[in-house]
Amino acid sequence: MMQSSKVLFIMALISMLSLGLSSITWSGRLAYPVDVAVDIRGSIFVADHEAHALLQFKNNQFVVLAKGKGLPRTPLYGIRHITTDREGGVVASDPATMKLYRINAVGSIDAIPDDDQFITPWGVAMEMSGDILAVDRVTHRLRRLKAGGIVEEIANIRSPRTILFDKEGNIIILTDRNLERVEGETTTPLISSSPFEFPHDAVLHPNGNYYVTDGYAKTIWQVTSEGDVSAFVQAGQLMSPQGLALDGNGNLLVADAHARTIFVITTKAELTELGKN
Repeated sequence: MMQSSKVLFIMALISMLSLGLSSITWSGRLAYPVDVAVDIRGSIFVADHEAHALLQFKNNQFVVLAKGKGLPRTPLYGIRHITTDREGGVVASDPATMKLYRINAVGSIDAIPDDDQFITPWGVAMEMSGDILAVDRVTHRLRRLKAGGIVEEIANIRSPRTILFDKEGNIIILTDRNLERVEGETTTPLISSSPFEFPHDAVLHPNGNYYVTDGYAKTIWQVTSEGDVSAFVQAGQLMSPQGLALDGNGNLLVADAHARTIFVITTKAELTELGKN
């Protein structure tokens, strides 16, 4: 009888803890922002790793669009990279659950069908066709997800981090050492001598330069079309710059996980915090 009571007590305790964890509310402040994305309408989205949430910047504040339960093996538990689609939704990678998720405009979270071969899906990007590109950091693969869960293997790339496109629409992969253009099943590095320490994300600016966030170096690197690299913004307020996007005015939006903010950086390297102007 005592044993049975103990079991019931433990089960009740687990249930209470699970309920408490799954109903954690968001504090209204960024906890650990790891990525930022901007859609064609100018809406700004933020992936908050510790909040297990996708946030949207509205009316000069961050609001929750979608939030996971905060439990292992549940959606958005390890949300990492995000990209937007043309329907006002967001695609998010989650290496903790080894899945990609689509989050629609009202916050519904749905796993994207695949071949269950992802181990650590990381950087994601949306092609004009609507197909999703994703890299896997453990298997070192660039993959294309098509409708119906069909997956195409594109290339093997050492330590891929994120995906972007050049002005001709070619796929560019940021690795732990370089920016590399994908050409068939091979890649061509764009930088002859890279100073990257721990790069996270990259964008191509309308001015023709690439910009790369580097968490360890506390730097935003500028890479010219000729492959020359220089520090665009370094240290100062930057603590761990990770996610990177462009707003409609050509400013860089930088998700800084340790500073717990989104920085806005102008083309003149002037830095402010989003929502605190």
